[in-house]
Amino acid sequence: MKRLAKDQKWFLPIFIVKVALALVAFAFKPALGLPFSAAYAVYFWREVRVGQEEDGEEEELEPLTFQPKAASPATWAVLVQILATLIVIFFASQLFVKQLDAIGPTIGLSASVTALLLPPIATELLEIMNAVIWVRQGKTKLTMANIAGAMMIQATVPSGLGLLFTRWHFDTALLWSRLITMAAII
Repeated sequence: MKRLAKDQKWFLPIFIVKVALALVAFAFKPALGLPFSAAYAVYFWREVRVGQEEDGEEEELEPLTFQPKAASPATWAVLVQILATLIVIFFASQLFVKQLDAIGPTIGLSASVTALLLPPIATELLEIMNAVIWVRQGKTKLTMANIAGAMMIQATVPSGLGLLFTRWHFDTALLWSRLITMAAII
């Protein structure tokens, strides 16, 4: 609980700022997207450093797919696996967005409602499955880190990109969804 509370203390102020920025308009607002990415970088660096300094207990990781028998896989194999994974994620996300463009209007949902309902289900379903699998394996620290990391990514990276490349103005549906999220965190 202490760890979760600490992560929420990082998340909530960032989330409040991102919602507040959606309610006002000013000339240099796009430049404020960069501090959101910086906030995630600081959070990530801090979590990696603190994780290494804690009780020294390491979670056992699955073997690398490209070198399953290697105790310590080669750097090239790790990089190739990461690159292959990113390519699959990129093309799958493109396909997913194209399907959302078709599904939303077909079932009579506005773009905002479609964006609020369907993508979170698809993306967070993976997080939930990871959590269930890891809890069953007794990897609770990994589970909590995964949930907190996902929460911080959602609060910072898309918001930073949104501030940089969009008007970053919430309509009523988006504002209500953010207020409900803040209430849930509190």
